[in-house]
Amino acid sequence: MAKHYIVVGGGGFGREVACWVMDLASRGGGGRVVGFLDDDVKNTAGFPPGVAYLGGIDSYAPRAEEELLLSIGDPKIKQRIVAKLKGRGAHFASLAHPTVVIALTATLGEGVVLCPYAVVSANAQVGDFVTVNICSSVGHDVRIGAFSTLSAHDDLTGGVLLAERVMVGSGARVLPGVHVGADAVIGAGAVVVRNVAAGTTVYALPAKPL
Repeated sequence: MAKHYIVVGGGGFGREVACWVMDLASRGGGGRVVGFLDDDVKNTAGFPPGVAYLGGIDSYAPRAEEELLLSIGDPKIKQRIVAKLKGRGAHFASLAHPTVVIALTATLGEGVVLCPYAVVSANAQVGDFVTVNICSSVGHDVRIGAFSTLSAHDDLTGGVLLAERVMVGSGARVLPGVHVGADAVIGAGAVVVRNVAAGTTVYALPAKPL
């Protein structure tokens, strides 16, 4: 029986995730997208055909046959929503587009979303509810903490450590062995050449504190 997926987040990223599930289904895998949960949907015109708006997160009552896909970028919001929904017994699924490359020795946590053309390399560890967006690369021996988000075209090179809830902007690069503390933000296009303290925002080339 095909799985019934509900996408948590009805914005642009949520619509992408729904389309990728439908793409999987067209290739003989995946399942059916039932609808979107979102507290602030103003326009459903961009939703894929046949996919409904199911209302706000607070009104959702989990069903045994449904699995949730988290499609929210902000790490702190992700953590808050996951805690709320899991507290009601909701179950989260992971998603990997068919174009994703995952090394045999890599490990993935719960609720991970791997977008088209992402790469997770040898012995990398991807924590719970991490998002790896389009064309982003997780190098060998990288560790990514729970709820972190990589935007499109990011490059985490060998041995990088991201703590929990790190947000990485589009096109950023983190050089080998660099450690990034919890709740840090790496700006779009940044090149990070040294360790980043927890809660710090860095940007530019090379990346520096904001």
